Amino acid sequence: MYHTVIIDDDQLSRRGLRRILEQNFSEIEILGEADSVASGLQLINELDPDLVFLDIEMPDGSGFSLLEMLRKVNFKVVFTTSYTDYAITAFKYSAFDYIVKPVLIENVRATINRINEIPVLQEKERVEVLKRTLKPENGEDQTIALPEMNGFTIVRVKDIVRCEGERNYSRIFFSNGTSVLVSRTLLDFDNLLVAHGFFRIHRSHLINLKNVNRYLKCDGGIIEMNDKTQLPVSPKFKEELLNRLLYNRI
Repeated sequence: MYHTVIIDDDQLSRRGLRRILEQNFSEIEILGEADSVASGLQLINELDPDLVFLDIEMPDGSGFSLLEMLRKVNFKVVFTTSYTDYAITAFKYSAFDYIVKPVLIENVRATINRINEIPVLQEKERVEVLKRTLKPENGEDQTIALPEMNGFTIVRVKDIVRCEGERNYSRIFFSNGTSVLVSRTLLDFDNLLVAHGFFRIHRSHLINLKNVNRYLKCDGGIIEMNDKTQLPVSPKFKEELLNRLLYNRI
């Protein structure tokens, strides 16, 4: 059972979400609602919920500022937002769940299924990742939250050497020689990291171009990374890859 509160300045949004939750999710018990950062903070402190549906933009501040005011975030957070496109990518970077308004039951169901698998860990750290992605100040310090079995790991994008797809999972390799298996597809990481100098060279391999050592013509094309790992290049990616390496590499 999730003891739940809804914090949103839009009364119609609160009402619609409450209706969906009460009519379709027996594991959700709604304890109360709030319409601002101030009233939301008071509600959380009074009721100690397990789950908070939290609007991002409110008249007296943001959902981020509300979380920052709390000494401890010991509940799961689902953001409700009218943002699209770039902001949704930001949520993926931070591994936060989100529901785009207007709220649809299928989106709520998918979110509830996901949060059942996620422990309450590092919420404030993930808020910082999300804020930096929404309003980046320094691309070199861009971070990403990687979901793991027992929580999340916050890593710098520039420390990622390459990603290798393993069906519905991806193994992420770092410059210090370590790796981690993450429950996201390689396509997810392709979409997230392409703006940071990463390139898909094969259906199973996504690489950081800054970590390429050399290109070998043998066997149709092979990329050797700085750690001496050799990876195959698919013919359909070969021409663009060579152009990137020869002319556009930063």
